Amino acid sequence: MNILIIEDDIDICHLYSIWLKEYNYHYIIARTVEDGLFEYQNSLQNSTTFNNFDLIILDYDLPPRKDSAMSTKNGLYVAKEILGLNKNQRIIFASAWPQKIFNEYVKTLKCFIEILQKPFEQDLFIKMVQDTFVFDTLKKVVEDMRKNGKNPNEPNAESYVNLFELLWKLQKDTFW
Repeated sequence: MNILIIEDDIDICHLYSIWLKEYNYHYIIARTVEDGLFEYQNSLQNSTTFNNFDLIILDYDLPPRKDSAMSTKNGLYVAKEILGLNKNQRIIFASAWPQKIFNEYVKTLKCFIEILQKPFEQDLFIKMVQDTFVFDTLKKVVEDMRKNGKNPNEPNAESYVNLFELLWKLQKDTFW
């Protein structure tokens, strides 16, 4: 698995490095808005496939480079830019922002984004990195809702029933 980490905290980057090396994942670390976008765009230009990164792990609070005019940009901006280049890119936001507030920001992306609330343990981090099945399944549910004219950010009784049926099926397929 090829992973782009966009995170400014050196200690968190070090922790990610230890955890990902343990599973022999290849990763690149970018520590600013500009460097993250550069690495992503560079991977697209130098790749024979459409997307060189299987996953992006993205922090919300990112600083610009010191020589940059992007002082108001953050992880949400990076996600919008990346999804503009590849709407199918898998992104996990790892953030210490309060979940309820952060969910409102992520809704503006209008696509399925995974959220990992900091602080978290290695087991949860690795499960999320490895679990492409759940990501692909939930992404399909969101796309189906949109095709049927429903807003996945404003669930109704029918969408809850569908979600519970899907979760039951996932649980059954996984554990039985």
